[in-house]
Amino acid sequence: MTVATKQIDFLVVGDPATARATAIRALEERKFQVNWSDEWSAIAERGSKTAYLLVGALAQYFKVGLRVMGSAPGETVVRIERLTSGWRGGVIGASRTNGNMASLRTELEAIFNAAGVLRSVTEG
Repeated sequence: MTVATKQIDFLVVGDPATARATAIRALEERKFQVNWSDEWSAIAERGSKTAYLLVGALAQYFKVGLRVMGSAPGETVVRIERLTSGWRGGVIGASRTNGNMASLRTELEAIFNAAGVLRSVTEG
């Protein structure tokens, strides 16, 4: 059985505010609603939580945490944390959530790479 990715850290160079804006843009382009807890932490949700609770795998709902943290001078960590398991939708829902997390990783990695700021990506 494959272990589900709980979080993904993108180590990027440059200004934390720029890294934050890039992550927000990528999430919003994927139809996430981003709600900030403070200047550097947010919850991003896509889909209908109510529909997901009512019909499980037939509806999509995906929730991630976003944190932007300073690292070494000139470096920033953008962390995406998985906040839903998908298990309410059974095996199909869990598989879909795993796929959503993998897709989000690929997309953000490509965006940071294209901007020439990506140093590394780690999963946990």
